[in-house]
Amino acid sequence: MTATFAKRPGMGARLALASRRFHAWWEGYAFDEAAERAALQAQLPIGGGASGRPPHELVAEAIWGAGRLEPGSPAFTMRYARMLGLPVKANVVVFGAGAGGPLADLDHGTRWKVKGFTHAKSAAGGNLKFYGGAMGRMNKSDAEAVISFFQLGSDANPAAFAEFAAEFLDSGAKAVFADFAVVRKGARLPKCFPAGTSASPKTESEYRDALRAGGFVIEEAGDDTAAFLPLIANAWSGWRSAYDAIGNIEDARLRAEMLRAMSDHARLWAERYEALKSGQLRILFMRCARR
Repeated sequence: MTATFAKRPGMGARLALASRRFHAWWEGYAFDEAAERAALQAQLPIGGGASGRPPHELVAEAIWGAGRLEPGSPAFTMRYARMLGLPVKANVVVFGAGAGGPLADLDHGTRWKVKGFTHAKSAAGGNLKFYGGAMGRMNKSDAEAVISFFQLGSDANPAAFAEFAAEFLDSGAKAVFADFAVVRKGARLPKCFPAGTSASPKTESEYRDALRAGGFVIEEAGDDTAAFLPLIANAWSGWRSAYDAIGNIEDARLRAEMLRAMSDHARLWAERYEALKSGQLRILFMRCARR
């Protein structure tokens, strides 16, 4: 079901529509009510019906930008792309591609042939694939590079994920892994990574061991926390616009679901932001070559 304005829309929707009507009068142009209602609803894609996308994905995209289920930007994506030093028209695989945002970044910033994998089954399509199909078979090693965004720590066995990534690469091919890392072994960050998921960030030494076991030689490692923090800090406008858009959803049940998803998302990223700022957590990158 797509949320629509009914005969008695919610207060937020009525106020937004009244504001647009007043603006049209003030500026002296004709007010097209149907078009204005559609524009208000277009501020946030609504789950259900043909899309069937879960609320947490819709909220994440509304906050972080089209195609993104977590903080990111074209500059952040290209930061790792440049580490690979690849030729034009190289074949590249992106793990942790969200709803396609990193693929769009690479399409605009490079001339590579790119495909990606996501855990968001509802976002899959075109050159963005759902992990399930690839994990259930052996994969052809024809890619020249891999970029992985926050996937090592999302797997209960990082070495197994490293082996999975290595399947796509020929010997000597390059890879960059970016992930959350704890500063010391045994650190507990339960609020940053929800219970019931396999996400469990490791120390740098544990990631190094996992990548070596997966068939990679680590050439460089570094801390990219300073580059990642602004992606969270600068997203206030996204949070605000998402909240305003959710307020325009007339269906009370759907509006409540979206608000709960937004609350959970806000709590999660607030905790991660504080952990990153305090030094309990950091963003680690490792540039590697396939043995």
